[in-house]
Amino acid sequence: MRKRHLFPGLILGLIIMLAAAAAALQATGQWPGLYARLHAILSGAPATPAVQQAAKPQGASGGRAPVPVEVSAAKTESFTDSIAVIGSLVAQESVTVAADTPGRIVAVAAVDGAAVKAGDALFRLDGALVDAEVKEAEARLALAETNFRRNQTLARSRNVAQSNVDQAAAELDLARTAMDLAKERQNRLVVRAPFDGHLGFRQVSVGAYVTAGMALVALNKMTTLKVSLSVPERYFTALSVGQKVSLTADAVPGRSFDATVAAINPVIDVNGRALQMQATLENAALALRPGMLVRATILGQSRSSVTVTEAAIIPQGRDSVIFTVVDGKAKRLVVTTGQRRDGRVEVRSGLEAGTRVVSAGAARLSDGSPVKASPATATE
Repeated sequence: MRKRHLFPGLILGLIIMLAAAAAALQATGQWPGLYARLHAILSGAPATPAVQQAAKPQGASGGRAPVPVEVSAAKTESFTDSIAVIGSLVAQESVTVAADTPGRIVAVAAVDGAAVKAGDALFRLDGALVDAEVKEAEARLALAETNFRRNQTLARSRNVAQSNVDQAAAELDLARTAMDLAKERQNRLVVRAPFDGHLGFRQVSVGAYVTAGMALVALNKMTTLKVSLSVPERYFTALSVGQKVSLTADAVPGRSFDATVAAINPVIDVNGRALQMQATLENAALALRPGMLVRATILGQSRSSVTVTEAAIIPQGRDSVIFTVVDGKAKRLVVTTGQRRDGRVEVRSGLEAGTRVVSAGAARLSDGSPVKASPATATE
């Protein structure tokens, strides 16, 4: 008896649920479409255009709600092809100052790290023996000059043979040569700076005995620096003497420096397959020093290119896609991108300057989607 009463109750509950669902669909406007589809399924008849139209949910294409997006115009900006490499700074002139002759140091004028001029005395060697040689050469020269003058006087009065005059002249020449040699040896006792520059740390002190060629102190000319660069060989055709190079150094943050390519090694390094080149850099303020690591950007030809904001570029597989707005609908464009700079992307092909592109909301679009465009809120 309980089962007989339970079955009608289930039927009644199912009817109530279906009625509630139908009321809800009717309230949302979806009942006509659902009814049309059920009718077509139960009758087995193909759906007529009227039935298909009734079956479409409200707001779908044909009536799909526009997607709100922000648009901005593509701009034209100037770009330069560049090659970024790491380089090192080298002094334009660098030498290790050494003595020309052996001797004992008796005076030191070189100050560690000081700036010097060409010809400034840095070290002096003991010159007692050389000074004596100079005095001897002076005496011999004076005697030779006296003999030569006497023989000339006697030759005019025909009291001496011409051969005596010639011999006196030769002895005078030898005496003069000996004198010049002694003076030169005396001059070489003073070690001088060969050019303007800055000294390093001296290696010797007063009293040290040095030999010819022994390193005394380093001297570097830093008002002009050379930038030593190593560039991959694939950029060989893009390099030329006279190109501009922009430099930055971690040791001098917030500043950039301009250099010019001065020389390119004609032979490519077979070990690293790299091309060695040097650029020159004016450094009158001594802001940079030899040995510093620098980040170099070798600048190429300048060109004008169309740019868009980074947000406008949508990666789809291997393609870069931009959506434009045409007659209230999104239009999909496949473009070729280039450099990125300050939040903007260079578009090398596929887009013209002035075209309105979707800069926000593009990820939700497909080709032909209705859009509601508004100007970009951020200044671009």
